[in-house]
Amino acid sequence: MHIPERNQQAPEATQPQERVSPSSDQPAANWEADVAQTVQLGEQLIGFAGGVIDLARTEALLAVHTLPKVMMLWLIMMPIILLTWCSFSALVAWSVVALSEQLGLGMLTFFLLQVLLLFVCRWLFVKYRARMTFPYTRAHIDNFVRSTKNEFSRRSETKE
Repeated sequence: MHIPERNQQAPEATQPQERVSPSSDQPAANWEADVAQTVQLGEQLIGFAGGVIDLARTEALLAVHTLPKVMMLWLIMMPIILLTWCSFSALVAWSVVALSEQLGLGMLTFFLLQVLLLFVCRWLFVKYRARMTFPYTRAHIDNFVRSTKNEFSRRSETKE
């Protein structure tokens, strides 16, 4: 790489430059630079959007391919969860039998644990079912409709 010495002038510096009024050339140069910068920004934005779309498509395909594995794992886990709960209930019931020496009290404890689980599941079911009705969205829409009706009724009253 050749580095020019300090006393040498660049070739364009040796030629006489024409005097151009700065007011007429400056806006055109700024405009061209702004357009070039905007085009470059647009190209970067399009490249970014394309990259995000490709990444989302790839992750969606990965999720679709993973779904059967998750479903199989859930099917395997369900009996294990049920057996774990039954084992826990039996352990608690056996502890009650060991402490009280009454078999009926242990069986009642086992039964009450199952009923408790049913109540908790029923409570969660009602809670989740209520969420599935989109209560906040419906309230927002109802509020909008109500305010619109009120606005129209006020306008009709002022016209009369």
